[in-house]
Amino acid sequence: MIAVLEGSGNKLKKEPQNVNEKETEKTNNEKKDEMKKGFFKKVWYSIDKIDKYSELSAEGLKSAIKYLAILMLIIALISGMATIYRTSLKIKDIAKYIDEKAPELTYKDGTLSVDNQDIITDENENFGKIIVDTNTDDEQTINKYVNDVNDEENAVIILKNKLILKEANVSGTTNYNYKDLFGELGITEFNKADLINYLSGSGMSKLYLNLFLVLFMYAFAMYLINTLFYVILISTIGYLATMILRLKIRYVAIFNMGIYSITLSTILNMLYIGLNAFYPYKIGYFEVMYVLIASIYMIAAIFILKMEFDKKQGQVQKIVEVEKEVKEEIKNNERKQEEKNKDTENKETKKKKEEENTEDGEEPEGSNA
Repeated sequence: MIAVLEGSGNKLKKEPQNVNEKETEKTNNEKKDEMKKGFFKKVWYSIDKIDKYSELSAEGLKSAIKYLAILMLIIALISGMATIYRTSLKIKDIAKYIDEKAPELTYKDGTLSVDNQDIITDENENFGKIIVDTNTDDEQTINKYVNDVNDEENAVIILKNKLILKEANVSGTTNYNYKDLFGELGITEFNKADLINYLSGSGMSKLYLNLFLVLFMYAFAMYLINTLFYVILISTIGYLATMILRLKIRYVAIFNMGIYSITLSTILNMLYIGLNAFYPYKIGYFEVMYVLIASIYMIAAIFILKMEFDKKQGQVQKIVEVEKEVKEEIKNNERKQEEKNKDTENKETKKKKEEENTEDGEEPEGSNA
């Protein structure tokens, strides 16, 4: 019977331990869930709560890279949509220009011909300088046309078998072969009316979709590479700041903070791209401002960590001083207790000797008897 009770007792002792383990595990899971934050909450913390950078960084490199990838997907989406919007406006302008000013033209088997033997030269507000010559194959003549538009911001050279574009903020010119350009769209021949209808109609939707997918993937890759470069630059600045402040932090933690510190700069870049789609305007030294804002966030986060570290160091120092005072007080109390015990022992010894002397018939000291 006793053995059974003892066995039951052991079981009863184990159950609370299992419950405690479960509660501890539950608490740890809750803490992990609290630590993991959603994307939009991270955006808010990255912009408005610099003191939370240490918490965001503590979620790890994988979480930071995932956050950066989502940011880049958004900016690539905005960039792709803005480019498609601007392209659609340009194509509408091209259709209008062809309808109003271009002579009759026909395209067949990769060759464009215009119903005009003379070289056509025109100036347009949207496209810049326009040169049309579908009669020549001479490379020297074509090179002369290219040299003529080198100083132009925008220019279009329309030849027999290719289109040459000069675009603002792009060095050199870009060549587009008609056979490749129209072949992707499944177009083998057209005339002026067909071209206008195609450019103005719903047939362009497929072109816009294909163009958007290409631009989206290209923009995502380029923005990701460029932003990672900026993050490395900013995190290096942050690491140098920690060395100056004598604050020991692993570089990977600073790199994570660099990703979050670039949030506001990236959002401003998104707004800049979006506004440019409707109101083309170039901000000088935008990249400098981009890096400067992120660097300010990074350095501010480092200084906040330094202040928190100094505060904790001060608290620890106070605790150490209090412990020291308590230990000294305990030692003083122990010393006083020892002295008191010694006095008590001396009194008891003296009293004992007096009693022994009395028993031996000796007169106690100080007695007149």
